[in-house]
Amino acid sequence: MEKLYNLFTYGTLMQGFSNPYATKLRLSSNYIGKGHFNGKLFQVEWYPGALYEPGAPTLVHGEIYQLNSLEILQELDEYEDVLEDETASLYVRKVVPVRNAEEVAIDCWVYLYNKPVADLPVIEDGYFKTTPSGSRR
Repeated sequence: MEKLYNLFTYGTLMQGFSNPYATKLRLSSNYIGKGHFNGKLFQVEWYPGALYEPGAPTLVHGEIYQLNSLEILQELDEYEDVLEDETASLYVRKVVPVRNAEEVAIDCWVYLYNKPVADLPVIEDGYFKTTPSGSRR
């Protein structure tokens, strides 16, 4: 039996964002539903960055997708500036337990922010939205 792979998105790959990578994700996956994990969400620039913190009282909210194949991950890695040298990467792709609407934990690939966050504003409610100017990644 083929292994199923899931991806959790919390930023510009979510529904409602129009960019070529979000479109490719929709064509290469099945939307499972909303989800969340314990952590913090930051406004980096016109895009967000999340940190997974298992003990955090705050949540990062987003969407769960079941990938039809792993091929899409290479393109998404490029979009998210995931590099072979992890220390130079803007994001790193890690497996994180994401809880769905029924609070069931599902292991998902998540792009986690990989740069300092000390000077970044926290998105308190954990939901990324477009900026007023409509800028999108």
